Amino acid sequence: MAIPPTISSSPSSPTAGIRENSSNPSKIGWIDLIDEPVHTTDDIDIGDIDAVSRDFIVVKRGFVNVHHYYIPISKVEGWDGSVLWLKIPENEIKGNYERDIVPDPSRYYVKDYPSNIATNYPDLVVIEPRYKKPVFTTRSPSQISSKEEQAYKCDLCNIPFKTEDDLSKHVTSQH
Repeated sequence: MAIPPTISSSPSSPTAGIRENSSNPSKIGWIDLIDEPVHTTDDIDIGDIDAVSRDFIVVKRGFVNVHHYYIPISKVEGWDGSVLWLKIPENEIKGNYERDIVPDPSRYYVKDYPSNIATNYPDLVVIEPRYKKPVFTTRSPSQISSKEEQAYKCDLCNIPFKTEDDLSKHVTSQH
């Protein structure tokens, strides 16, 4: 049975208004999402959260060619424990929310200048993860046959070799 999300009860804390799910308590509030990735509905990583206020998240994209997107919090779908998901596609973000200004620390919580902390952030909805981490398994030595143990296979052309040196010579000469 799923445990319903609950809302943080302390309205004056920077983590106020978060909906916490006991199965995913890794992040606790909007400020904790600074430097976390943001994806659009079309699954484009548009950058990382650079600043937050009661009304906006500021997403920073790039290092040399820096873009700032001032996105209303109402356009946020939710946090899945790894990514903050938006309700809008990348073209809408670029067309409506890109600005050539750095967030003002007197109006936004900015990690490097943590002077402005709003006291009543809106609810942060925790959503189900969009992706599951792949599970990689390895075979135990008892599961590997002696023939497999002796064969070294080229991952590009699937030709088997008896020694690792033979495989290395093949890769160097053929690929």
